Amino acid sequence: MRKLELTDEQWERIRRHFPEESKPKGSRGRPPVPAREIFDAVLWVLHSGAPWHFLPQCYPNYKTVHRRYQKWVRTGVLDGVLRDLAAEARRCGVLDGDEAYVDQGLASPDPRLVMTHEPHDCHGESIK
Repeated sequence: MRKLELTDEQWERIRRHFPEESKPKGSRGRPPVPAREIFDAVLWVLHSGAPWHFLPQCYPNYKTVHRRYQKWVRTGVLDGVLRDLAAEARRCGVLDGDEAYVDQGLASPDPRLVMTHEPHDCHGESIK
């Protein structure tokens, strides 16, 4: 599966929801991975239905991505994004609130599909 990336325009529509994490001055370690890179990786996992550890190497480390995803769910960041996008879609007339709802819950794909999935790079090549 190829790398999924939001366009600059798409990112600008939702960026205000994502607090950039910053390291305290004088602390050691790597700088935080930008929220946009994490969000693109989350989109790949949600789109593919693959387990987090199959995240292609062109994205940040899957543990970092999963940890930030959990934080965004816990703090309501993703809920805010979904609500704003749904409101925008209603204003544009492409979403009828009487017939649709926003659900950020995840349904697990068929386990047989996950079991046979091999990790791939961003160009669809197997990395095993």
